[in-house]
Parts: sequence; structure tokens; C-alpha cells
Amino acid sequence: MKYTNSLTLLTLLSAIALLGCGGPRADYSLVDLVKGHGTITLDGTPLPDAVVTFEDPTDDTMSYAKTDANGNYTLQFDSEMSGVKVGKKVVRISTTRKLLALAGKPGEEDSDGDPAEVKTKPVELVPDKYNKNSELTADVVQGTTQYDFELLTK
Repeated sequence: MKYTNSLTLLTLLSAIALLGCGGPRADYSLVDLVKGHGTITLDGTPLPDAVVTFEDPTDDTMSYAKTDANGNYTLQFDSEMSGVKVGKKVVRISTTRKLLALAGKPGEEDSDGDPAEVKTKPVELVPDKYNKNSELTADVVQGTTQYDFELLTK
């Protein structure tokens, strides 16, 4: 009897462990996503290393990206799926904003090959009207994938 109870418990624990291995998966068919990309310029020059967010004011979700050396970006909905939800978005662009999803790895080295040091607070290159108090919006619709922004400091 003791052996049967132990075997039953072991079988149950094994089944639970196997179910947990795959982890929960998001059902992206429930979210109306559009691929989104574009280019950001500041005073006519590509803006590298800027964090771009498309924020949905109705449900507090957002898509995010970081611009490359040429100011190009491609939006991510989360760590597994690219895109942005359909609808009106508030767009924020910042050269100092940090997002956990875009963070570098701990112990990352700087360009000299030395461990990265704590540096002084970086200066925001983008005016508040494009980030903290953003006036930028995008109407994300099916069929439109490119969202370019030409920012001006003055």
C-alpha cells in the first residue's frame, strides 16, 4: 500500500513538472498586431540609441524599440512578438529612457573593453514635447507599417 501511494505521488509530481516545463504561452491571435518600423531623425540627422515607445492610452499597453546607428527601429510587442496594436498611440522618444526589455546584460563591457563604470546621468537630447510631454501620436492601422518621425530641437 505504501509503495502504491508513493508511486501515485511520484506520477502526479512528474505530470505537474512536465506541464510546467513549457510554461504559459500567450495567445497572440487575440491581439490585433501590425508590424511597425520607421526612422527617427533629430534636426535632420539620424538619432541612434533612442528608446521609442508606442503607448496605448486606453489600456496602458505599449510596444517598444531602440533605434540603430541610422535611426531605424522595429517595434516589439513583447519579448517574443514584434508589432504594435492597432489604434491611436502616444509616441515617446528618448535618449535617456531605459526599458528592462532593452537593457544590456550585467557585466557588459564598454567600447574600451573595460568593465562599464557608473557614469554621470546622461543628458536628454530629445525635447520634452517628444517624450515626457509628448505631442507625438500615431494612428496604427492595418496596412500601414512605417512610422517616421522628424524631430526638431527648436
